[in-house]
Amino acid sequence: MGRLCVLSFCMLLLCGCGQADPAITAAREQFVSQASLQGEVKIPDIRKAASAEGADKTKSWVIRAKVNAGEFPPFADGLASFIVTDAFGTDDAEHKGGADHNPHDCPFCKRDINSVMARVEFCGADGAPLPLDARQLFDLQEMQLVQVEGTARKDDDDWLVISARRIHVVR
Repeated sequence: MGRLCVLSFCMLLLCGCGQADPAITAAREQFVSQASLQGEVKIPDIRKAASAEGADKTKSWVIRAKVNAGEFPPFADGLASFIVTDAFGTDDAEHKGGADHNPHDCPFCKRDINSVMARVEFCGADGAPLPLDARQLFDLQEMQLVQVEGTARKDDDDWLVISARRIHVVR
């Protein structure tokens, strides 16, 4: 009986009595939407708009994408940042892509893969990604379908960056 009590006490210490990290709880309350986000726009269309001269950097966009960086890991360890690939597929007459279409595996799409990818960042007041791992923060896995709302800009490396305000994880 004594060993069982000691073991139970150790488990409580290791598990933290089931309490969630307050920073993660606060960030979830701030960023997670339980409802679907409306007004989705394809990543290539947002990329084009963000590249235009005089682009409105305050305009809010909604994307539907999969957490997917092809052959590379999509998550930034310890940061609320990850790579996504557009999940609209294609409606090109010569190339049909459905809901399960993966541009990283498609010879047609691979030719311009950057046009369908974006980096999503959930930032703090300082403008830097929060130091919370997105996998834990949003209970995300690679290839998971998400909707993200935020502003868009192109960075110095020609990446489309979505400064996110809300996320809906499609389950």
